[in-house]
Amino acid sequence: MIHEDDAYVLVDLRSKEAATAGHIKGSVSIPEAELAAAKDKFPKKKSAPIILYSDDQTSAETFALLRGWGYKNTTVLKGGAKAWDGKFFPGDPGSKIVYVKKLKPGQVSSTEFKKVASETPKNMLILDVRDAGMEGQIPGSLNIPQAQLADRLAEVPKDKEIIIHCNTGIMASMSIKTLQDNGYTARYLNAVVQVNPDGSFEISEI
Repeated sequence: MIHEDDAYVLVDLRSKEAATAGHIKGSVSIPEAELAAAKDKFPKKKSAPIILYSDDQTSAETFALLRGWGYKNTTVLKGGAKAWDGKFFPGDPGSKIVYVKKLKPGQVSSTEFKKVASETPKNMLILDVRDAGMEGQIPGSLNIPQAQLADRLAEVPKDKEIIIHCNTGIMASMSIKTLQDNGYTARYLNAVVQVNPDGSFEISEI
């Protein structure tokens, strides 16, 4: 995650002194004893990846505390600082959590997807690659199941940017390669999408 510059929250649970002496790149110092009082410092997005580390193994109680706040993507660094085989950085690691989800190449944000769905520009098309028979479809979108896409490319216009969605983001991420390999300009939504019978939809961030 460090090398790929992913968005995450890395929390150093050791003492301020230990964190200042040397911490993992990008970590925020919140001593374990102060964690319960720091709830409001954490991201509003409950899907944010939270990684905890202490001297050795982070306690089960601390892990459960974060999970109890709704952060289901909370994990602990196995073995803690003692097992870390990377570099430590001396100095103040900071105490303010800043989390901004970063889009990977080929992804479209939920905000832009909603905008395109509400008033699709003439140079764009929403491609729904969910399995056939799924209930509901976003108005104006084209439905071609991911498993059939390679055989039905003639139905997809090449003069438009294709915005792909499915119901979990998985099939959409598989479909973009098929399109790009065949000369299409495309992006995909990496999110859970629930489409209602009337064509309205809800998006849940992953």
